[in-house]
Amino acid sequence: MKTQVIIEQETRKIIATSFSLGKKHDYALFKESKIPILKNTKLIVDSGYQGIQKIHNNVLIPTKKTKKNHLNKTQKNIID
Repeated sequence: MKTQVIIEQETRKIIATSFSLGKKHDYALFKESKIPILKNTKLIVDSGYQGIQKIHNNVLIPTKKTKKNHLNKTQKNIID
């Protein structure tokens, strides 16, 4: 089962949930859920949502640390 949860960062309240049976790409589940997002809302998503910039301009996909490439202070604090 695939689960998507949308949380408001300041209050940490759950705004919406979406579910899907079986394997499904995160972005595909987001598109199918048709959850209305205001244009000025900043979305912070993981790399599974690549392509979301096509439908929403205010998106942040944080850089992930790898074994060979560690994150610098700016990359670590980008969500704050």
